[in-house]
Amino acid sequence: MADSSKHTRTNPELGRSRSAVWGAPFVLGLAISLLGVLAFIAARITSLATILVFGALLAVGGIVEIVEGFLHRKAGHLARHVLSGVLATVVGAILLFRPVAGLSAVGLLLGGFFLVSGLFRGITAVADRYERWGFDLAYGLLAIGLGVIVFAGWPLTSLWLVGALIGAELILRGVAIMGVSLTVRRELQRTAL
Repeated sequence: MADSSKHTRTNPELGRSRSAVWGAPFVLGLAISLLGVLAFIAARITSLATILVFGALLAVGGIVEIVEGFLHRKAGHLARHVLSGVLATVVGAILLFRPVAGLSAVGLLLGGFFLVSGLFRGITAVADRYERWGFDLAYGLLAIGLGVIVFAGWPLTSLWLVGALIGAELILRGVAIMGVSLTVRRELQRTAL
């Protein structure tokens, strides 16, 4: 270790480049996790912002698809592009002008997904009893419980559900990035010996 630190002291560029390899991703992971905590705490605002951004993207994408259909109408796909574009634009506009209704619909879809996914995982785990089937059973029970919570409190649960899920995902993603960067740091320290 003394030789490594001596070499790093005599070549400060090597020390900085090693720190950049793991340090920048660690800081990024920390920032993503903190953003996730904020998104989780302000789950209603995050949900509303998410549905508005999704609606705007859908509306703009629909308009682009309509324009593309007219620009390439000689290819024979005009009706398909225009109908698809009109549908996307209308749904996007509904989400933009009625975001709470959009969140309610998304909440129902997510609640149904959790219930069906949890039932499938739980039943498959119990029926097949493959290696580590208990983890899938636990996931299934957790997903069923989340689905029941969503349906029991609907439509109010829809107001925070999307934001809470986004916040949780950002927290976990940030922690994963930090974990990988610390593993890289350990490996760099090990190879420097």
